[in-house]
Amino acid sequence: MNRVTAAGRKLRILIVDDDDRLRRWLRAQLEAKRFWVHEESQGDEALETFLRKGPWDFVLSDLYFFRGERIRNGLELARAIAAACPKQRMAIHTSERCFEAPGPVLHKPYPVGALLKLLRNSVMPFKVDRYPR
Repeated sequence: MNRVTAAGRKLRILIVDDDDRLRRWLRAQLEAKRFWVHEESQGDEALETFLRKGPWDFVLSDLYFFRGERIRNGLELARAIAAACPKQRMAIHTSERCFEAPGPVLHKPYPVGALLKLLRNSVMPFKVDRYPR
């Protein structure tokens, strides 16, 4: 897997989840594979971090996290990110078994290999403009 760009830069991943243990575990797994990871637990802070500290190679968001005033869940975060950066690669992970999204979904619990596969492949950006609010 190519975890570093041709210029030698580590790929930057933003993880948004209110489960501290899961977020830290994902961070440890990804950093061991030479990714650079930033964590957030709340929607508004995640969007601010996305806008302020980007560009990001990939965003992984939980479907439900600590609600913000503007961003209350992962789909709202995906819409806001798509409005700011339409080509942003991202996925949502969730415990909701029947959840379908306008982009990649990882159903918890999942092996880290499933996430690494998404990072390796050319994940299409979310098509949130076609998804109901």
